[in-house]
Amino acid sequence: MEKHFGKAYFAGARVGLFSHYTYPTYAEGKGTNWGGTHYSAENPRTATSAEEAAALFDGEKFASAARDLGAEYVVFTAAHAGFNLLFPSETMKATGCGWKCAQTSDAIEKLISGLKPLGIPLVLYLPPNDAHDIPDADLKQMGWVDTESRMAFLKRLIREIYDRYGDGIAGFWFDQGGPTEDVCDFVRACSPEAVIFVNTGVTANTVRHPLSDFIVSEYYGSIEGCDSDTLPVHYSQVNRQIGSWYAVGGKAPTDARNLYRYTVRTVSVENQFNAGIAWSCGPYLDQTWETGVRDLLRDLGALLKSHEGIYGTVPGKSYVTKPDSTLDKSDWGVSTESPDGKTVYLHVMNAPAEGVLTLPAPADGKRFREAFCGEERLELTELDGGYTIAFPERFDQVDTVLRLTVG
Repeated sequence: MEKHFGKAYFAGARVGLFSHYTYPTYAEGKGTNWGGTHYSAENPRTATSAEEAAALFDGEKFASAARDLGAEYVVFTAAHAGFNLLFPSETMKATGCGWKCAQTSDAIEKLISGLKPLGIPLVLYLPPNDAHDIPDADLKQMGWVDTESRMAFLKRLIREIYDRYGDGIAGFWFDQGGPTEDVCDFVRACSPEAVIFVNTGVTANTVRHPLSDFIVSEYYGSIEGCDSDTLPVHYSQVNRQIGSWYAVGGKAPTDARNLYRYTVRTVSVENQFNAGIAWSCGPYLDQTWETGVRDLLRDLGALLKSHEGIYGTVPGKSYVTKPDSTLDKSDWGVSTESPDGKTVYLHVMNAPAEGVLTLPAPADGKRFREAFCGEERLELTELDGGYTIAFPERFDQVDTVLRLTVG
């Protein structure tokens, strides 16, 4: 049966891949490169055109990276710097700025073709108000002279995208404050089940934009050089870098264990129904990845797939993870549970003293009747309203998952 990729799917998604892959433009009179993916680690030149960037893109290779990560969705740039589109756009050509789109190559179609057989939906990133890196002459020619004209252009572009890709697009991730209400209504008219993410800046957002289906935090601090247990977690969709925003010579900032533990803590946060965490990185133009990043995706994915209690779960209600919390060495870990509440997963990240995990009474009043670690049944004792669990001898230093049956 084909999956349905509507709002409910994305609300329950735990892991995504967020990727900027861009052809640069230079701000008029500034000489500043606002976002150009490099050709390779050894050759830092950017693409010569949007056509070259689209032509070099390999959708199957990218899709395999998303699969290895265990991503449940991909957010990918249809345009970023200078609003240069990575597909041949009649909407853009009609403005007279035909150089601001690919001529024959279509990176988006290639990515859809790579992702569809894997059952991974694609959300397109667009920056409808990001005009700071477009020369004034181009803005005038495109008709981007005010909000009304920008939004009219955006609706024409969205119509073209749906005509071109149909249900290959699950929705849009709008940056820089997003579009106006009539544009979002237009998206819904084109595709009633489309998901809409609206970001309001490079910040940690705690309030949902009124036009967004989800709370979105484009960036929630750096993970480089940190023990991720010390970093606060949040209930918004979080995008943290594990390479550069676009490949420009960076490297993997940490190891898979560190990323895994942060991912699980994010999944467990109270009210986390906003598409989880989307780890952010992307390939060079030659389709290699920054140092260590491709291996990191594979290693993180292997950990995510080998531990239960992550995919298809909701934040634990018996043992609650609060927003902005960290994980102290004295804390046992975090919890998730099945959507029906009949199974609770304890993600024990710090070994309990003397081989016994002591739990307080569940916050939601649940009663547990059995405890397992994998197939091994553990001794579960109710004590003063709480529980003790005799821990297995084998302790997974990444995440020992205990499965509690409610009844």
